[in-house]
Amino acid sequence: MPLKSEVLTKAAIVVNIISLFFLNGCAGKKATLNLSNITPDLIRFKVSRNFTRITSFEGNAKVIIELPGQGYKGSSKILINKPDSIFVKAEAILGIDIGALFLDDEYFAAFAPRDNILYYGETGILNLKDFLQIEIEKEELVETLTGLVQIPNEDNLKLEIDDEQFVLTKEFDKGKIKHWIDPQKYTVTQTKRLDQFGRVILLKEFSRFKKKKGVYLPQTIKITRPLARERLTLFYTNQKINGQIASSEFIVKVSKNAKKVYWGRVQTEQKLKSEGDK
Repeated sequence: MPLKSEVLTKAAIVVNIISLFFLNGCAGKKATLNLSNITPDLIRFKVSRNFTRITSFEGNAKVIIELPGQGYKGSSKILINKPDSIFVKAEAILGIDIGALFLDDEYFAAFAPRDNILYYGETGILNLKDFLQIEIEKEELVETLTGLVQIPNEDNLKLEIDDEQFVLTKEFDKGKIKHWIDPQKYTVTQTKRLDQFGRVILLKEFSRFKKKKGVYLPQTIKITRPLARERLTLFYTNQKINGQIASSEFIVKVSKNAKKVYWGRVQTEQKLKSEGDK
């Protein structure tokens, strides 16, 4: 006949096993999202709060640019004064002939140190690919550099759940765009633009979020155009927001003997040359 102490010990073991079973069972279950009390407009609003809290942005990033048959690595300093002033200084990005780029709503200036040329002109005639060699829309540049994509105020946004994230989808005549949103931080973690055949033509990925002054900022940003085989990757090593940035920081500094070229004239000359080659 077992001793009383042995019986108590065995009973304690059984209780512990049962307790662990229930605890592990509860811990293993993921909290499921509920769509009954949320709408696309509410998600859009919460996502926009992160972006609207920023008045200025300073960052240092490692940059990788991947193009068909070639790739560039270097570092970059990025300054933004909302709503429209942007300054990008690139260092040691071999093959990319751009040392500094400034633009606002009206004008831009780009310095090519290898040729010692300062290009300037109206922002309306600027195609960023002419200088960065990768397709980026001017209107999306601030969102791209900060990693805080905004969701346009559009009708007929479809709301779903995928991998424990909200997904907002907008369909167009020739494709659709999908946004994945973190339900805790209300930040866009991924955006896909698909054509009418379901092919991904633009992919934006944002990860390693950190909270700075109440704003969640991604430390890693990837912009990929799969069909063109282009990718821009930013690995931020330092970020600051809402500090005072002197206006002198946005000046593109060039040597005294730098040649100054109006970009509109270059485009006209290129157009005339291409028409003459036909």
